Amino acid sequence: MSDIRRCRPALRDSLYLRPVEVGAALSRRTYQVPVDVVLEVEDAFCPWNSGRWRLSGDAGGATCERTGDPADLALSVRELGAAYLGGVSLAARAAAGRVRELRRGALAQAAVAFGAGGLAPWLPFGF
Repeated sequence: MSDIRRCRPALRDSLYLRPVEVGAALSRRTYQVPVDVVLEVEDAFCPWNSGRWRLSGDAGGATCERTGDPADLALSVRELGAAYLGGVSLAARAAAGRVRELRRGALAQAAVAFGAGGLAPWLPFGF
């Protein structure tokens, strides 16, 4: 670059993920620490995702099934998609008012469990 003043850094989002089947998606990933949490998911576009889901898992695998148990966290599928790859913290989404903790301690447990473990998601090119 011949004139450094012409450089304009830009930050933009380019990787989005939206779970279409919450139970299947959460069952097919691993978690940084053991987690056992009931998620109250809201999804107006895919109503089959709405409801309570018990997520139990660890580094070896997970299960996520419908439940009638009381919810520990309440969030939309948008927040779940943001946290799914581990690059966006559930705690940060809660601080922004997008995730509600309904059982004390559930947010901290889930936030650590969903973490990327040092490998943040990365999209080298847009599509």
